[in-house]
Amino acid sequence: MSEFQIAALFIAVLVGFLLIRIPIGIALIAVSFGGLWSMFNWDIAWGSLGIVPYNFANSWVLSSIPAFLLMGYICYHARLTQGLFHAAQLWLSGLPGGLAIASAFGCAGFAAVTGSSVACSAAMGKIAVPEMMRHRYNPELATGTVAAGGTIGALIPPSILMILYGIISRQPVSQLFLGGLVVGLITLFAYVLLIFVRVKLDPNLAPPVVASAKPQEKLRALGETAPVL
Repeated sequence: MSEFQIAALFIAVLVGFLLIRIPIGIALIAVSFGGLWSMFNWDIAWGSLGIVPYNFANSWVLSSIPAFLLMGYICYHARLTQGLFHAAQLWLSGLPGGLAIASAFGCAGFAAVTGSSVACSAAMGKIAVPEMMRHRYNPELATGTVAAGGTIGALIPPSILMILYGIISRQPVSQLFLGGLVVGLITLFAYVLLIFVRVKLDPNLAPPVVASAKPQEKLRALGETAPVL
């Protein structure tokens, strides 16, 4: 069999493994091992099984991932996440759907310290959703805003997904971060515009919140975001 035929055969085997619900990681390892064994020999396949995963994991760039997760963990338990939402709430609550918009900005702020969409949604969900429900926001709008806002965590630097993509595709992570920052901000303002328009069309989704904060309180709330910056 030619190398092309072997590759086509093992791609078909991979698809078959996925269809019978074999875990993706195991399926990829098995197919790669089998392909190397077929095209070369047992020694090369067995050697690659030990060397390739080590070479991939033995990367200085990957060491930033646990550091970002630790930073997000510290920010959450130091209540810095709550400070982000509180500042956004005081400044934006007067807008239609202001608490939902504040939640989107809070997600973007927390995304800049953790790099994880799941962590971003989980942290903001515990803070923003109960606040929106307390003001009688539509539950779908409240939870949907935080779920969608959490995806910004994969775009705004530091992004764990971009680090992994950069290593796998051999692209400069710094350039990916710059591109992700632009796309992340565009996504944030698209969410804000969507919330604003939806609430304008149907005010029942988000009853207005009476803004009673004084200018001094708003400025003090901005100070709460200083540690995150």
